[in-house]
Amino acid sequence: MRLIAAWLGAAVALTACVLILGLTAHPWLLASLGGSCVIVFGMADTDMAQPRSLLGGHFVAAITGLVFLNLWHMTGWSKDMYMVAAVATALVIMMATRTIHSPAGANPIVIFAEDAGWDFLLSPVAAGVLCIFAVALLTNNYVRPAPRGRYPRVWR
Repeated sequence: MRLIAAWLGAAVALTACVLILGLTAHPWLLASLGGSCVIVFGMADTDMAQPRSLLGGHFVAAITGLVFLNLWHMTGWSKDMYMVAAVATALVIMMATRTIHSPAGANPIVIFAEDAGWDFLLSPVAAGVLCIFAVALLTNNYVRPAPRGRYPRVWR
């Protein structure tokens, strides 16, 4: 049952994300959201699957990516070096804020690839991660209870 529930949760969440992202100009974020589904539906009891990491990690990484993209626009120096610095900085901020979510590390790369604007935070980041979280609440609590009890294990 847990394998079927994980498949169902990931499929429903990613289908909803595909529909949402289809309304935006940011289809590449689906890569990091797919990684999030692996964690949230396959390892629901881990720290990275908890709301603080899922939501916080994606937002920290996206904000960091947008800041570094704007710095690159102002200086015009090496785009690749700014992108690398954005991912490394996002990692350190996620560590400091206890919001590590490994798939979110791809967000700055997507932001640079798409030359995204600040609206990227609302759509697709907020829409995508909130969609995954909502499906995770249903799947991990009602279709198949999470391995160590209820999902999320902790809210903070």
